[in-house]
Amino acid sequence: MLDMYKQKKKRAVDPNAPPRPNLLSHEKVLKDVKMSNEQRDQEINRLQHRVTDLETKLRSQTVYLSSLHQTVQNLVKKS
Repeated sequence: MLDMYKQKKKRAVDPNAPPRPNLLSHEKVLKDVKMSNEQRDQEINRLQHRVTDLETKLRSQTVYLSSLHQTVQNLVKKS
């Protein structure tokens, strides 16, 4: 009957083994992953805005250059 109160023998621990994971370290890893995902999302949004702005700029420059090209051709034809 006193067997249930005996202390259990500890298992031998390998000193070269990596530390065993615990819930706190998993929580920290999850938090870090969540933060990096949020940062990545912000960076993607910023880059999408930049691409949109650059596409608008390119479109505007293309229209300007085509009109300039057309004007130059009209002047050459008149000469």
